[in-house]
Amino acid sequence: MDEKYIIDRVEGNYAIVEKENGDMHKISLSSIKGGFKEGDILINKNEYFEVDENFTLTRKKQIDESMKDMWEE
Repeated sequence: MDEKYIIDRVEGNYAIVEKENGDMHKISLSSIKGGFKEGDILINKNEYFEVDENFTLTRKKQIDESMKDMWEE
């Protein structure tokens, strides 16, 4: 199973990411294949990282639903 990382932010030449277990790591921007933004989920493909569009979309929907429920009375 591929390891997943959530992009927290970009600092200089690194993406600061959070692993599924909560550990924070730095990933060189040059090792990320394709475009990305904060909140995207990266998959470790051994030689490089790439955005997993399906996991990212699913996570965004879950967050949107949680936020919607939080503000509704």
